[in-house]
Amino acid sequence: MSRQSRKDKKELKGLAENLLVDYELRNQANDNLDKSLHNIDVMRENIDNQINMKKDLLNELRNRRLNNTQLQDSNLTKFNDEVLKNKLRDGQIYASKSIDLVETNSVKTIDIDRDDFNSYEYNRQFALENNIDLTSPFLNLYSKHEQVEVARKMIEKFDLLELEKEDYGFAACAALIAGIVDCALVGTISHNNPSVLQKKVDEKFYSIVQKYSNNRELPELKAKFEKVQSRKDVSSEYIKKLENKIKAIENGTQSRKDMVGYLEKTYRVKYDAVHDKSIAGMYVNNHHNASLAHDFSPLGLLVGIMDQLTGKSTFISAKTGEISRIATNNKNTELQGNIIQKIIGATNNWFGHCMSDIVGSSGSKGRGQGLPAPFWSYLQKLNFGKVKLSNNKELSIGQLTDWMFQNGYDTRAFVAELIPVIIFETLIRCYWFYKQKFYYGKSFKESLSIANSRELSRLLLVGNATFTSIDTTHATIKGVIKTGGHGVDIGTFVMTVNKPGLVDLGFRSFQNARLELKHKKHVNKIIDEDIVVEYKRVMSSRGVFE
Repeated sequence: MSRQSRKDKKELKGLAENLLVDYELRNQANDNLDKSLHNIDVMRENIDNQINMKKDLLNELRNRRLNNTQLQDSNLTKFNDEVLKNKLRDGQIYASKSIDLVETNSVKTIDIDRDDFNSYEYNRQFALENNIDLTSPFLNLYSKHEQVEVARKMIEKFDLLELEKEDYGFAACAALIAGIVDCALVGTISHNNPSVLQKKVDEKFYSIVQKYSNNRELPELKAKFEKVQSRKDVSSEYIKKLENKIKAIENGTQSRKDMVGYLEKTYRVKYDAVHDKSIAGMYVNNHHNASLAHDFSPLGLLVGIMDQLTGKSTFISAKTGEISRIATNNKNTELQGNIIQKIIGATNNWFGHCMSDIVGSSGSKGRGQGLPAPFWSYLQKLNFGKVKLSNNKELSIGQLTDWMFQNGYDTRAFVAELIPVIIFETLIRCYWFYKQKFYYGKSFKESLSIANSRELSRLLLVGNATFTSIDTTHATIKGVIKTGGHGVDIGTFVMTVNKPGLVDLGFRSFQNARLELKHKKHVNKIIDEDIVVEYKRVMSSRGVFE
């Protein structure tokens, strides 16, 4: 800003302060005038009431004088005397009663006899002595109603945020609830000692796989049982075995080995190799993480279809991060028909095989090695960095992700960690919908929690940042406890920190940055348009350059 611009700005501020002082003095005078008018009305009403009471009393006396010429009953005379006494007493009480008037304040005015009465310095001194706030002279020149109207138009025109402290407070409280769930129920992901929520998620996945397997195996067994029941060349032992299998499935007592084993036999794939010398670092515990077709995501589906159609398998090495396509000796369920039918068959085969592996293989002990979290296998490409575990073994980032998978971080663990994130997001979105619909009175469509809203996006970011702060603090504390206070155990930290929460935090940060940049462009466009309109108005005015 140039020196002249600063001088002009200072001059404008001084003028605005002078106007504000005049405005405040005028408001004080108007306030006193209103109070005086109110007092006049009260006094007028009081005088009118006294006059009416005196008139009523005079009328009563006049009637008494006229009636004295007539003979009256003594009881009636006594009653009229009492009425007259009461009216006299009421009149005296009302006349002596003080009038409730509003007190007016004296208004101190500017001393116009001073030579500097119009100076900015005297104006500021006068404002200070009379408690006139000059903090925002331009804004305070407007009335309260005008300020609200200007604020409303500014919010609409520039799409400003209307979030209040209560909104931020609710987002933080929702994140706090989710943080408690994460710390108490999710805790540290473990293969041998799963947490409460991890066990519940494991059981739910097992139930889903069980239903999927039973819905396919049970009709086959029943059809086979009907077929062999009438045949004499089939032994009774075989028929009894089929009948027991059917009962086990119907009663839900079928063993995990039989259930998963059926899916493994039905949905065979070539890429389900347990070990191959050409893939460095692949063995039983991590072969699901090494095979990209075992990635339970759309990308894993594409790789699975490609591997089945070409007869090759796609693997990634945890040691080198290299992706290789090799031919394996495993059998694949035969794909028949044209290319479209083969793709459909490969898709069905891929999904069926994933269902057989998501709760571990048929020969697994404990919870088994499930499928890696979506896109997790590709993190093995990050073949850089050095991370020391508790056994002082140094691993790259890619090797660390493989180590996490072998120690229990699979799709089921990912879902368990995802639950707290879903909790605070759902709470914030429900709160947002309720406020838009019932507080602001917007339509159902306008109240929907769409992420393109800057205000909702900001609340989700605040909620996620709060949740991540709680989560990382919890993970750090557990890591420190693991080492006995000698640093942070990286293995405990990475298995405790909520990975979906970190991903969501990154996404919300990017989303907020994108929306703010978009909003800034919108505001600049409006300002440019206003400048053009004002320039045209000035240039079209007469006498601009005279």
